[in-house]
Amino acid sequence: MTNRSTTQSVDEDDDFIRLPGLFRRWEIEQVVDPDAEFHIEGAGTSFDGTHLFAVYRRDKTQPLTPKET
Repeated sequence: MTNRSTTQSVDEDDDFIRLPGLFRRWEIEQVVDPDAEFHIEGAGTSFDGTHLFAVYRRDKTQPLTPKET
């Protein structure tokens, strides 16, 4: 994992929180879990040419249920 700052491009209204650091493709599986939603975007390359990604996470929202009338 490489620590390099990037600008936040996910809308703040989406409630995504950026995970610290940048991730290589094969490291993303270490931070993804079924209890959350993720936004992943390219964030440049490392010194050796490996693509890096910024990962944003938010808790899954509960589906809306119809109101009983």
